[in-house]
Amino acid sequence: MRGFYMAGDKIGYRLFDVILISSACCALYFLELGNAPFFDKQEPREALVVWEINHSGNWILPMRNGNEIPSKPPLYHWLAALVSQAVNELDEFTVRFPSAFFGTAGVLLTYFAGASLWGRGAGLVSAMVLATSFEWQQAAKAARVDMTLTFVMLCAFLYFAWLYRSGGGRMKSLVLGIFLGLAALAKGPLGVVVPGFAYLMFLWLRRDLAFVKKLHPFVLLGTCGVVAGSWYALALLQGGKDFLAVVIKENFSTVVGAEAGHPHPFFWYLLAFLENAAPWSLFLVPVAVWLYRSRRQLDQEGLLYFVVWFSAGLVFFSVFKQKRSVYILPLYPAFALLVGVWCQKLADATASFARFLAKPVAYLNAAVFLLFSVASLLQAAPGLVKLVSSELYPKDQAQFLIVGDLLSQQRSAVFLWAILSALGGLLLVAFATKDAWQAYFGCTGALMVVSLVFVQRFDTDLARRYSFKQFTQHVLSTVKDKPLYFYRSGDFGVTFYADRRLPIYTNSFTGEHSPFYLLCWENDWKRIRDRRGVTLEYASENIDRQIPERGRLYLVEVNGPDKPRTALGRNA
Repeated sequence: MRGFYMAGDKIGYRLFDVILISSACCALYFLELGNAPFFDKQEPREALVVWEINHSGNWILPMRNGNEIPSKPPLYHWLAALVSQAVNELDEFTVRFPSAFFGTAGVLLTYFAGASLWGRGAGLVSAMVLATSFEWQQAAKAARVDMTLTFVMLCAFLYFAWLYRSGGGRMKSLVLGIFLGLAALAKGPLGVVVPGFAYLMFLWLRRDLAFVKKLHPFVLLGTCGVVAGSWYALALLQGGKDFLAVVIKENFSTVVGAEAGHPHPFFWYLLAFLENAAPWSLFLVPVAVWLYRSRRQLDQEGLLYFVVWFSAGLVFFSVFKQKRSVYILPLYPAFALLVGVWCQKLADATASFARFLAKPVAYLNAAVFLLFSVASLLQAAPGLVKLVSSELYPKDQAQFLIVGDLLSQQRSAVFLWAILSALGGLLLVAFATKDAWQAYFGCTGALMVVSLVFVQRFDTDLARRYSFKQFTQHVLSTVKDKPLYFYRSGDFGVTFYADRRLPIYTNSFTGEHSPFYLLCWENDWKRIRDRRGVTLEYASENIDRQIPERGRLYLVEVNGPDKPRTALGRNA
């Protein structure tokens, strides 16, 4: 009977934890999910692929704007299309829903992994660290492929850990092959290569490379090949050489070749992680020192695999020229789990040295929240905003002034945010002094949830300032059923909100013809010398945030003698 009650208590605790974690994730990921319009090129670029699936019925190789082969495999787009078709609505919420769902599922999966391996406290801290990491939250709110990839890779990493403990097997390898195949369907070969590299490094460190045979490589790779290769084969049949060129460019040329974008030095990812995992990344040094001092027990305590997961992935991605902070998102769960077990170890009587290292960082974290409270109040002062903006580059001045304007408009919210940060900082000092580490991390997590929820409000307001959604709605009310084109270059967001394909027009404007309309960037408009038969109808209030030199977007009515020759050109 006692065992029955203990089991009931355990289930009750787990249910409470799941509700708590899910509630935090809903506030962080779903609260403003559909309120912020698209304002950059990344999200609507993927949303247009979903639009093409829904309108063309092509689930294999939907051509963006009718002629552009997508640069990413379709797993995320398939899921977003299914969601939008299920509710009969394609908008910001339905396109972003898969990311928010997988972001929440990834946090819950991390909790269960930590709780099953090291106890409830480790699971809760791990989930809290992951859920409130800035990079994770941003990916969970974005209509992009990264969170879908990360969740599938998280499943592959955790499943391999269980598979290794259980001794392998043919059916287990088949399941792992499915996960790896789905990872390849999410973002290409890296979804297979990165986990595979970590697996081999782990087995090599354990001097157990013979375990590869227990993985049944033919079953594993064959399953992975069937899951991912079937789509690649069908897409190649449809897209031919053009599709093959996109695959090569996306996975090789732009990563290691001369075309590699976002080039950064080898150590850049470490700096990016410290920034985007803050404030939890402040504890990276004490966690690393603790792991080093415990290096002989890492394997016994089940920590070696997670250390390899994080460090091998970091080294792997650092080798390539092209670097973006979101690329290392699959490493965040490993870090969160290590922080979770480290926090639990701090309560042990034998962890005096770990506490000695943790306290300075804990006080530093508290000081950051206290300083942030003061900075928030000062930034809401209009005079200070203007003074600081005058010292910035012209490109940054406008954005900083917009942020300052939003802060001044939300002074009551900023004041509340500052007060909560100050009170939280004082509580953190008290908890650190008393070595109440679980309370300390719980308080930090609560402060991060509150802070990120406040930030979401400003993100939504900023998105509305920069987005062309309102402008496009005005354009559609003017154009109605008449032809509409982009002049010279386009915009993914405008094309999505127009709810139709927008070809690129490159003709001259002279002569007479039934009216048609052009969307023309301000800098292109200034270059047009012959404006006969051309009428400027409407101009956007905001400039192009991605390429500021293009200026505002104009709606132009054109009458010409010749039917416009068009090309479904690439959006910018």
